[in-house]
Amino acid sequence: MAFSPSIGKIYGIEVELHWTFILLLLFTLFISLYVFLLIILLFICVLLHELAHSITSIRNGVRVRKIILLPIGGASIIDNVKIPPKVEFNIAIAGPLMSLFLGGVFGMLAIMSPPGIILQTMQIMFEMNVLLGVFNLLPAFPMDGGRVFRSYLQKKRDFYSSTIITVKVSKYLMGVIVLGTFAFLAFGTSYSFSYREFVTLWDLIIVMFLYSGAQAEEESAKIKKETEGLHLGNAVSRHFMLVKPGLRLDELYSMLVKRKEHIIITKLGSKYAYVELYRRGKQANAETVREMAKPIPSMQARLPLADALSLMESSEANIIAVLDGRKFIGIATINSIQAIISLHLLSKARQNAKK
Repeated sequence: MAFSPSIGKIYGIEVELHWTFILLLLFTLFISLYVFLLIILLFICVLLHELAHSITSIRNGVRVRKIILLPIGGASIIDNVKIPPKVEFNIAIAGPLMSLFLGGVFGMLAIMSPPGIILQTMQIMFEMNVLLGVFNLLPAFPMDGGRVFRSYLQKKRDFYSSTIITVKVSKYLMGVIVLGTFAFLAFGTSYSFSYREFVTLWDLIIVMFLYSGAQAEEESAKIKKETEGLHLGNAVSRHFMLVKPGLRLDELYSMLVKRKEHIIITKLGSKYAYVELYRRGKQANAETVREMAKPIPSMQARLPLADALSLMESSEANIIAVLDGRKFIGIATINSIQAIISLHLLSKARQNAKK
């Protein structure tokens, strides 16, 4: 897992700073204090952009797990299982609208600012926020505009076909960016060669970012389509040991030796939790199961297997609790879910090859 230290909570949402952003801050501080302060201002604007996504998500009943801030923007990690198109549209459009609003605010401040460094700063922040807002409205994954475009397409199409069309548009935009970059490199002779190299490098980073996002969305949509009919209950396992949170660790050890189960589950309030015995930092002083337990997501057994996989990925969890109504009937691991999906896809591929 990438190193992303938490910098606190806003509206109950954990905010993390990606290590690359920390590296950028240190680099700019070494170069110039002014550039460092510009990055801090940009950091605040990106945070407000992501908060617009997150608050809209919460108001629409979608859980927000955390916000991660990166040099090229940010990401709100939400539970993306079965989000209605209208809700996805509202969540996706909120971020770019916030950036454009901030651009307007900085634009007004620039008009009222006297000539000098303050005016220069306001102009730069105006340009950066407008650029961030417009860039995020491009109808390409993983940009906000890609989700806006897909939700619009879903008015007349299903989720899968809407995703595939958006992926195709994403690839066309990548092609336009690549062609434009080579044209700028070849014919933009009025600019210095080092500047043209910088623009080329930045554009290639953007293209790789768009490509990876589009591929991830396409693969996720294909898995959901190809695994229709598979439910979480198909991957349920009862090879675990359910223990009380107050159980002492020495007693747990005796039970492990007798039962020979290596997955230990407990319950913390209304949530189920996985007992992480390998967490050495906590194990040194821990006395009970509760101190070693980490909450895990839960889902109904009747729900699609692909949705369970999405929930586990957004939760950064390797285990999910499987429920039948209010009854706890077992667990599923990310490895078992991926194995079932892989075997299912392989079986379908062989059946299609025989036709």
